[in-house]
Amino acid sequence: MVASPPGLDFGELYQPHALQRLVHDSPAKVKIMEVGRRGGKSREAFFEMVDCYIEALGLDDRDGVPVPHTVIPPFHAWIVAPSYPQARQVWNELISFLPPQFIAPGGIKQDERLIFLRGSPSRTWGQIEVKSAHDPETLQTAGLDFLWITEAQDVKDLAYFKLLPTLRSPDRISRAVFEGIPSTHSDHWFRKSFVAAQSRDGWEAFHWTAFDNPLLTDFDRAEIEADREMLPEAVWNRMYMADFSEETGYFKNITACIEGDLLPGPIPGNEYVAGIDLGRKVDATVFTVLDAKDRRVVHHSSWEDGANWVMQREAITAQANMWGLSRIVIDATGVGDVFMQELQESGLSVEPFIISSASREALLQSLAVAMERETVHFPPVPQLLRQIRAFQYRKMPSGNYRVEAPRGEHDDEVFALALGLTACAESPPIGIRQPHSMRRVRYVPTQSEVDNNSWSESRGAMIMRERRIQRMRDRAEAAGIEI
Repeated sequence: MVASPPGLDFGELYQPHALQRLVHDSPAKVKIMEVGRRGGKSREAFFEMVDCYIEALGLDDRDGVPVPHTVIPPFHAWIVAPSYPQARQVWNELISFLPPQFIAPGGIKQDERLIFLRGSPSRTWGQIEVKSAHDPETLQTAGLDFLWITEAQDVKDLAYFKLLPTLRSPDRISRAVFEGIPSTHSDHWFRKSFVAAQSRDGWEAFHWTAFDNPLLTDFDRAEIEADREMLPEAVWNRMYMADFSEETGYFKNITACIEGDLLPGPIPGNEYVAGIDLGRKVDATVFTVLDAKDRRVVHHSSWEDGANWVMQREAITAQANMWGLSRIVIDATGVGDVFMQELQESGLSVEPFIISSASREALLQSLAVAMERETVHFPPVPQLLRQIRAFQYRKMPSGNYRVEAPRGEHDDEVFALALGLTACAESPPIGIRQPHSMRRVRYVPTQSEVDNNSWSESRGAMIMRERRIQRMRDRAEAAGIEI
């Protein structure tokens, strides 16, 4: 329960509504809050942290044993957001609402997002740090009295795995609040924690909607209702009603599109195409091969080292030749243009796709429509499913919504699939299968052919047909089939 220190009336700063008060009154050390946006969850978490600090100041000793002087800092709290931009609001509230009596002289370090606190005879000082989960390797080697994870649905699993041990240090209070809207998939740590907290000793789960917040004005409620016109119903329900469903992301009908397994190699006579999304810094490079007629993923490769272009080019060239790819569509934005030219000079039929704001939206919409109509299928590749389910709408400062992966997640799997799908046969109208032979295929010349002016549209089509026939022969010969 939130207590006020001597000389400070919290009523001036914070008047919790009934559901916030329920959380404060809980004796659980770890509290999981799955609450709709505008529900007041971050304000509750903030004053839960303040209450933990007040508790620490009053601990002259524990079970008759003085708090060791080796506990440095004597009080330690972290506020962890998925990224520093998402932590900005938390930081602003921290410096606005933290009582001045708690802050040491000159204790606010804006650049470091760190506040030094006054202490008591037993806890001579303390600190609150605002951290970003974008680099999980930085979230360790600390023992915490209080851990607050905000926007938990966007914090990656690896970051949580690094954070959980911070609550296991001796001589620490080890309280925590994890808060956010529901995650988009059941295997995310936040969803698992919410379910586990309903039966785990020392943990408790809380759930309410935006409309359960009695402090919202009529204008606030009207704004929330207005968002119904801009968002799919399931997405609106997730954001404001805190409804959990794996179909609340941007892509729908995901489960129905999961089919089959990856293949060890090509089937003679089938045509294959691919999409490539190039890794940049922390992203992986993803290479996805599809059966051009059935629009089904048959092969998937990824490379985490986004800077090792030589290794990636050689690996992609070898796999492209093995599968006899007739078309490869690559994100040629930025450095992708150079990588594409190198693949073309290797004799591969590579086509550029420049991702702009408009083309990005069209690309994602095409994949979304294909999934809704079940005209694309893929095996249960874990990283692909995770990214597809995680794609969601994010409200921009302008008030418009943008479709993207949550901060801390990646989108390379989604874009490799979407790019590969553009090279497949057109999906027929619902209920009709278009003959594969009717699909038009465009030849893309290699860089050397362009430089030497040794190609034309008719010659290009002939060269592509010859390449495809030769690859079919090679596959048949490898399989021991005479043609």
